[in-house]
Amino acid sequence: MTVEPFVLGLVLLAALMHAAWNTILKTGGDGLLMFVLIKVPTMVIAVLVVAVVGLPSMASIPYAIGSAAGFTVYCFLLIWAYRVGDLNFIYPVARGSAPLGVALLSGLLLGEYLSGPGLGGILIISAGIAVLAYHPQTLARHIPDLLRAVSVGLCIAIYTLFDGVGARLSENVLGYTAITNFFAGIPLMIAALFMRGRELADFLRCEWKIGILGGVMMFSAYAIVIYAMTLTQLTHVAALRETSVIFAAVIGTLILKEPLGVKRIFAATVVAGGIILVALSGS
Repeated sequence: MTVEPFVLGLVLLAALMHAAWNTILKTGGDGLLMFVLIKVPTMVIAVLVVAVVGLPSMASIPYAIGSAAGFTVYCFLLIWAYRVGDLNFIYPVARGSAPLGVALLSGLLLGEYLSGPGLGGILIISAGIAVLAYHPQTLARHIPDLLRAVSVGLCIAIYTLFDGVGARLSENVLGYTAITNFFAGIPLMIAALFMRGRELADFLRCEWKIGILGGVMMFSAYAIVIYAMTLTQLTHVAALRETSVIFAAVIGTLILKEPLGVKRIFAATVVAGGIILVALSGS
């Protein structure tokens, strides 16, 4: 199936919001505190959403729990990787490797195989994202970072797969989005309480406004992606979502005043070509 323009636009909007809340995370200092700051509002939104739309089908609950577990591991791996590695290398590689993992796992486990153009588009998107991280003078010393980044990418692929199945079984996309967000926030809250204690309360009190902004974008982006997974192939959604890396580069240039450079322009062009291939490809 081709990706309808409506679905394409939705997922690209989700990618933009994903890049925006990741920029908040990137610029906020302590990774665990920032994750919790953004996650707390999503948990509040989740409770309100369930109160209005109800719970998803019971058949989807195990997948919501599996997705939340995968997201939790992803968060802690990402925090650790950022602490010991180079963020500008790890984030693009992690996000770029995830669609490949989704393509492999969805084919093996769900029987969702891609057409030649679709697979080619995903490879092009991943390659374009990887361009952002590539630097020949520093590649050798980035081997440990590469392993960390691929581990993060594998976690993304795993929780994406859970979400793809869970969303289709849920009969209630918003309800599924809500409970998955709520489940995913619990381990982060517990970890922050034990590891940061009083510092957590002070941080939340001082930074709550930016937390609400990040939380609304996180929940909205996730809800859009979950909805899109019910409309088109899981692998298409996964690949298009990772264009958030390009949006992050643009945000970095416009807001953080990072240099745009030839490499970022080239990477954005390559990713745009991959998006066109994915959008036009059949199943």
